[in-house]
Amino acid sequence: MRTASERLALLYDVSRRLATFTDLEDLLRFATRRVRELYEAEGCAVLLLDASRREFHFPVASQSESRANTTAQLSVMRFPADKGIAGWVLQRDTATIVADAQSDDRFYPGVDAETGLTTRTILCAPLRTPNGSIGVVEVITPSGATPGDEDLRFLEAIADDFASAHDRTRLYEELRGEALSLRQICTACGVVILLIGLLLGLGTLTSALAMAVPLGEALLRPRALGAVVGVAVGALLIAVGRGRLRLRR
Repeated sequence: MRTASERLALLYDVSRRLATFTDLEDLLRFATRRVRELYEAEGCAVLLLDASRREFHFPVASQSESRANTTAQLSVMRFPADKGIAGWVLQRDTATIVADAQSDDRFYPGVDAETGLTTRTILCAPLRTPNGSIGVVEVITPSGATPGDEDLRFLEAIADDFASAHDRTRLYEELRGEALSLRQICTACGVVILLIGLLLGLGTLTSALAMAVPLGEALLRPRALGAVVGVAVGALLIAVGRGRLRLRR
């Protein structure tokens, strides 16, 4: 019951942080560390898919003290996305438990060879999004009895939160990029319109002086009114583009 309570607490905490997070990597570091501690495992890692290269990479990994020196190695490590237990889970979109990795034909030994460690038990679940799986999360060599279906279901629940966080971050970055582009366009248009307005105003003033037209009368001419509107609109667009003014519906 204590373990079940801790797992529920972790799910609640991750979900709560997911609603307010500002940094995906911080959230994943917190969650992988807590998952590793709950399983009393040697490691817990998120393996994301690089779709262009069809490779896995390790953006976040939490290692026990005995494996802490491998964290830096994992951060730069890559391997083919069709290899290992991770590749099997990704291709079939199915979570799995491997009680003895070394004797499993699906196991990819390249990571162990690079880190000098020996992986025994693996729990692996896909990171599912509406656009397909973006990677997997693995728990490496938990202590105690061989993990069962309940352990795997919990990992799948955590994986869903991981995937949701990643998807929301990707969407946020896309929207932020689009907003930045719109602001840059808005600023550029504002500068052009402002310059046109200033040129119209300068032309109106020059004409008035050349023709000895009273300034009050000159300001009522269409060109002068156009200059005022141009300057005002240009300044407004520049303010919006620079974030100094927010337009509300």
